[in-house]
Amino acid sequence: MCGNLIGRQSTLKNHSGVLDKARDDTNTKEREMFRHASCTSQKMFLFRNVPNVAAHRANFSSATTRSRSSTTKTAFARKTTIVVRAMSADAGPRDLIDLRVGKVTKCTVHPDADKLYVEEIDLREAEGPRTICSGLVPFMKEEDVLGKNVIVVANLKARNMQGVKSHGMLLAASNETHDKVELLVAPKNAKLGSRVVFGDAAFNGEPASANQVQKKKYWEAFGPELVTNGEMEASWKEDGAVMRVELEGEEGDEGPTFGSVKCESLTNALVG
Repeated sequence: MCGNLIGRQSTLKNHSGVLDKARDDTNTKEREMFRHASCTSQKMFLFRNVPNVAAHRANFSSATTRSRSSTTKTAFARKTTIVVRAMSADAGPRDLIDLRVGKVTKCTVHPDADKLYVEEIDLREAEGPRTICSGLVPFMKEEDVLGKNVIVVANLKARNMQGVKSHGMLLAASNETHDKVELLVAPKNAKLGSRVVFGDAAFNGEPASANQVQKKKYWEAFGPELVTNGEMEASWKEDGAVMRVELEGEEGDEGPTFGSVKCESLTNALVG
């Protein structure tokens, strides 16, 4: 009996040891699982609450771009507003195109285009004479151009003419078949740099900028209205107003005096 009891006690002790070990293993596993879950939870919390660096950079870049774009648009709007204020709401084609009197101080054939003259025109501008290219070689000699007081379209965008940048255009009259062309010429005592007027009409505001002339096609509306009358004077087709320029050294009782702009012989001709 004692032997059996002792054997049973020994067996019970062994079973108890196995159970204790199992409990310890179970507790250890539970602790490991809890620790893992806790770490995972912390990581998930971090992932949820720490900003994504790449996304943050992208958002910052996008915000910066929007800010710069907004600033650029604001600056552009300011510039546009200034120009619009200078132009009257009642401005018509004659107000928007800037015609000026200039003297041709140099005239040579274009080195790479035998039908073009390269002229230097004195408009009394701070930058000095303007370089303008014109297709007058087939119609007149250099001496027919040099020294003349011509009419310049001064607010056209510069164009590259066979490697030479042309800053404007000279006005000339031509017949319908365009085989005879004559320069529009102002009087010898015309005030260089002065703005050309039509008749007695005053201007409504300042002329358009070169960009506006190109974008809004102001020249396309203006050019077809220019003709010569029966006295070879350049005029406005719609109302017959004659193109006039201020004269230097001649003051009347009512202010400056003006002279008309004419071609040599073409009457009722096109101007452009």
